[in-house]
Amino acid sequence: MDLICMYVFKGEESFGESIDVYGDYLIVKVGSEFLAVPKKSIKSVEDGKIVLGEFDEEEAREIGSKWVEEKSKPVTLEELKSYGFGEEEE
Repeated sequence: MDLICMYVFKGEESFGESIDVYGDYLIVKVGSEFLAVPKKSIKSVEDGKIVLGEFDEEEAREIGSKWVEEKSKPVTLEELKSYGFGEEEE
């Protein structure tokens, strides 16, 4: 099941937007923060929206910060070249 790019609700209230799946967590962008919500907290998924149950928001912030650090690592020129970037056409 694809859980990315969906509106996320906590109960009846709009909460954020899902942007990634990180192991057993759903990464949700909430304002300027990224929270890693345990997938076991998902109550329902339908019509382009995810409804969450209870979860520990402080833990979600901590794991979300780890996700940001992991996904924000700079890429070297060698890595870019291995994917075909940076090579000039002649």
